[in-house]
Amino acid sequence: MSIELSFRRWRAARPGACQRALWIDQALALDSSAPWRALEGEQRFDVCVVGGGFTGLWTAHRLRDLDPALRIALVEADDCGTGASGRNSGGMSHWWSKLPALLQLLGPEDAKRVLLASIALIEDIEAFLGANGIECEFRRVPSVWSATATAQVGAWNGMFRAAQTLGLAPPYRALAADELRAMFGRGPYYAGVVEERATRVQPALLARGLRRAALERDVQVFEHSPVSRIRGEPGRLVVHAGSGRIVADKVVLAANAWMAHLPEFRSSVVVVSSDIVITDPIPELLDRLGMRQRPGGVNSRQMLNYGGLTPDGRVYLGRGGGTLAFAARIGPAFDCSPRQAAEVMEDFRFLFPELREVPLARAWAGPVERSTTGLPWFGRLRADARVHYAMGYSGHGVAASALGGRILASLVLERSDEWTSLAECFQRARRGRYPPEPLRYLGGRMVRAAVARKELAEREGRRPARLDKALARLAPATITDSRRHAP
Repeated sequence: MSIELSFRRWRAARPGACQRALWIDQALALDSSAPWRALEGEQRFDVCVVGGGFTGLWTAHRLRDLDPALRIALVEADDCGTGASGRNSGGMSHWWSKLPALLQLLGPEDAKRVLLASIALIEDIEAFLGANGIECEFRRVPSVWSATATAQVGAWNGMFRAAQTLGLAPPYRALAADELRAMFGRGPYYAGVVEERATRVQPALLARGLRRAALERDVQVFEHSPVSRIRGEPGRLVVHAGSGRIVADKVVLAANAWMAHLPEFRSSVVVVSSDIVITDPIPELLDRLGMRQRPGGVNSRQMLNYGGLTPDGRVYLGRGGGTLAFAARIGPAFDCSPRQAAEVMEDFRFLFPELREVPLARAWAGPVERSTTGLPWFGRLRADARVHYAMGYSGHGVAASALGGRILASLVLERSDEWTSLAECFQRARRGRYPPEPLRYLGGRMVRAAVARKELAEREGRRPARLDKALARLAPATITDSRRHAP
């Protein structure tokens, strides 16, 4: 058995060319664990994990749980947690919002299994953080799934109908008009449902905490060691990373968007940016405006807005579906994009009218690999079953990566358990293909422009053009696939 996977040359962010995610700067400043070390020479391990974000770190921990004697290496191109794992909003979400898609793709029994697993993982994560002393601003706070245009009202109805079909009670309740006004003031909020105890973290602190705990558990972590190629040979896999190489029995690919160009995945995902803007701390102003208890959450756009308040009184807002990658090439716009940042700033002024004069302190971006269904999948490469992977989180990765860690650890160790059974469910839910390049990029740009025109019309109370509505239905699924399951 012989395969060879070639990775694109690692492109580090150019100093001064962009702004790094605030969460990453905060986490690195507070991190007192061992400094990074690069891979040198040839080293032998049982398992090599490629990628030092949430998926890779959770997988390393769960491998250690299952086999304390296992020799585990983790290689990362940059510092652990500085990829997508350290740049997101920190929303640790379950899959209630994806329940209609789960029901459609898997049927009642397995849809329920996947949903309940995503819920249980939140408690699993909380227990792990407590046991390992990881401080990452883990908190349970209200979160609102809202309609910020009248056309979005009822986007959650499909979820409630699916839950009723399965005999389940979602953790949401509808908000009355006076509750919405009390929560959101003069903002354009027309309806919403609230989850009283949603989970949030500071994501880069979580990633760096997982790294520190991995080092303490004798996982060998090599950073600033980008993987260039992986060669499969009889009896071994050879991972070339930085100036060294690792010889291993099994490999886990956990680089997500940075491996979307590999043959196994290129037809199943597209890479888009998610962009965030944030203010400096303004706690006194928020208190004066009565906004300190304003809940975070998401709206029901296809180019979905997400955001909230940090414990120190910053306000942040993000938006998915920004820059589209050609042939999954992750360029500088996936670190920051002035154009996308300006558009998110417009969203900020619209959704936070009370803060229209408050300057925004920083903007950044990160890559998201979107699958055709909005669901991830986990498995082994067709060309070499010794190579395992997680792919397609589509914006759900903060919590789902912990589920991925459980699944991948069981797959690597060839167990037959609840986690490998869930892997089979996700593989069955893997549907559809994207067209090849350049049709994918050109078509994607056309669809994105149609979505933007449609949502601008809805924001302004106009009827979108029929063609724009038709093209918008071709956009890949996101966290809440409301375009297919609205009333």
